[in-house]
Amino acid sequence: MMMNKVATVKAIGLLFFLWGMVYAPLRAQYLSLEEAVEIGLRENLNMALATSQIASRKINTGPGAAGMLPSVTAQASGAFTLDNATQTFLDGRENSIVGGIDLRFNGSVRMDWTIYDGKAMYLRRDQLQDSYELATLEKQRQAQELSATIVRAYQELVLQNKLLAILEDEIVYLEDLLELTEARLSIGSASRLDVLQAKTDLNELINARELARMQYDLVAGGLNRELNRKADTPIMVDSSFLQFSGLMPYQQWAEMALRGNPDIQLSNKELVMAEREIALAETERQPRLDLNTGLSFSYLTSNSGFLIGNRAYGPFIGLTASYNIFDGNRVNRNVEQAKLNVSIARLGLDQASILTTNALYLQYQQHNYFVAQARLERENLDLSAENFALADELYRKGRLNQFELRQVRQQRLAIDRRLAQAEFQQVVTYVGLLELSGQPFL
Repeated sequence: MMMNKVATVKAIGLLFFLWGMVYAPLRAQYLSLEEAVEIGLRENLNMALATSQIASRKINTGPGAAGMLPSVTAQASGAFTLDNATQTFLDGRENSIVGGIDLRFNGSVRMDWTIYDGKAMYLRRDQLQDSYELATLEKQRQAQELSATIVRAYQELVLQNKLLAILEDEIVYLEDLLELTEARLSIGSASRLDVLQAKTDLNELINARELARMQYDLVAGGLNRELNRKADTPIMVDSSFLQFSGLMPYQQWAEMALRGNPDIQLSNKELVMAEREIALAETERQPRLDLNTGLSFSYLTSNSGFLIGNRAYGPFIGLTASYNIFDGNRVNRNVEQAKLNVSIARLGLDQASILTTNALYLQYQQHNYFVAQARLERENLDLSAENFALADELYRKGRLNQFELRQVRQQRLAIDRRLAQAEFQQVVTYVGLLELSGQPFL
């Protein structure tokens, strides 16, 4: 009879808890993991900044930005001069001019085009395209990191919900146990110590529940920050952890990481750009040929000299060739500096590869550990649940004291908590594997 009462009280308490956690749309709005990632990628300010950087780099690509196209300019000028002059000739004659007027107009349309510069223009074009692709890779890395951060925060909210459910279930049981212990104290079959211990355990769990709620709010605030929302925006999440397919062998993870890890991809692109700098620096050793052509017009009218008027117009064309003979070894220094930058970039790529594979190996080992721990804790939880049911029955029949019941109850509670933590860490380490290998999370 007593067990039926306990079961009823626990069911009612759990029902109210689930109602508060799940069916409270006025307090919190349900947010799926897919929606959270989508909102983060769309609203996060760092992602918006990365998108602007890509747009800026995109504008500065193409043949025009690389100097492959000609430049065409139109020029015009005019001048008005009022002269007071005295002219003395060799034969002694003099000519005095007061208020002489000179009026000049000049205009031209000119095209300048670099025909040959050692193929530097082609290298600059590729360099600008590399810069654009580098910004794209940087955005992809930020998106990968942001998605991983959102997934981890979301899964921690799921963890706190599970811990709250565990604590709520335990609190309901302890409230019933405290009521039973006080009733036994009134008839002399229990001691004051038993009542105080039951109250202490109950208060401890209530405090743990409040701490779990506070942790939930803190994690939710951090998640809202990543989503560019107010930190106090209520969030309601899934009731179960994210599920993944079976774990691949480590070698497959390592191969995917070497191909798809964002840091390795960025280092690869930086190495390509550094190697292109060598070729670009060496182009300064080549001759340069510039073409200029256009159409000019000039007009002059004057009454202050021998020339009354002049008008000229017509096309012009010219070629300018230049070759660097000596510039204080500037070109040689630039080439050597570019080669040194290639060595630095290659070291950066090697470092990124080593750090990635090492981190991947540790994540892989940790994931296997938490998978094994979760499997063992599930078995332990089944055993502890059976053990607790038996201990509770014996206690209510008076064949087990409260201290012994407390040990069994706390053991079950610890296993339940460890299982939730192991399942959480299992998901977190798998997310780490996906992040390091550059794979999508959803």
